[in-house]
Amino acid sequence: PAAAMLLTAFVIIEARGRSPLLPLRILASPSRTGAYLVMLMVATAMFGIFFFLTIFIQAVLGYSALKTGVAFLPLAGMITVVSTVASQQVSRVGARPLLLAGSTLTAGGMYWFSRISVHTTYPGGLLGPMLLTAAGLGMLVVPLSLIVLHQIRPQDSGLASSLLSTGQQVGGATGLTALGTLAWTTAAGSIHSHTALIPAAGQPGRSLASIHAQIPIYHQALAAGFSRGFLAASAITAASVLVAV
Repeated sequence: PAAAMLLTAFVIIEARGRSPLLPLRILASPSRTGAYLVMLMVATAMFGIFFFLTIFIQAVLGYSALKTGVAFLPLAGMITVVSTVASQQVSRVGARPLLLAGSTLTAGGMYWFSRISVHTTYPGGLLGPMLLTAAGLGMLVVPLSLIVLHQIRPQDSGLASSLLSTGQQVGGATGLTALGTLAWTTAAGSIHSHTALIPAAGQPGRSLASIHAQIPIYHQALAAGFSRGFLAASAITAASVLVAV
């Protein structure tokens, strides 16, 4: 309710002000507003990838920080290659097909990520969804920018493009908070349910084996939490497909 009241007040002030910070005519185009929503949703889901995967690769797979950085190179490389190809093809196929294909591939990659488990390996379970998600993101970069700047007044072009970056930043912060809370809550619940069966320190039956048994339990909990987070992220990106349609 508080957020709704603030948004309503913002709209009233911006609509009546002589020099509004955000002229509402910027949002008058359904296509432009839809592009902002797609960016907001994709960014909400995307920032979880870097957060969840970094922890998973280092804590569960045991990669060093340097090796983890190298593991993300295919993601960056695929985004660069696909966005370059998309920029060359957009004049032929238009922005809409690329937007639909990109959001669909991103949603599929997120869902593929949600299948991770404690037994997942980088080449067998992470590289595939990483490349698929990167391909989708690469297809989104060019059409979103074109839609936002299509038939915009020259004096509004800077504001229109900056709102796209704002959606990315707001979506990233929101996604990291919401998806992180969901993931860590799931992980904590998994840890609690498993460690309740292990004798506590100082209790009869406590052994070195029971202490070591907690390590895979923590790994399983992380995998379960991140899987739930990616599943939520796939639902958000699936919603972006509907907006694109």
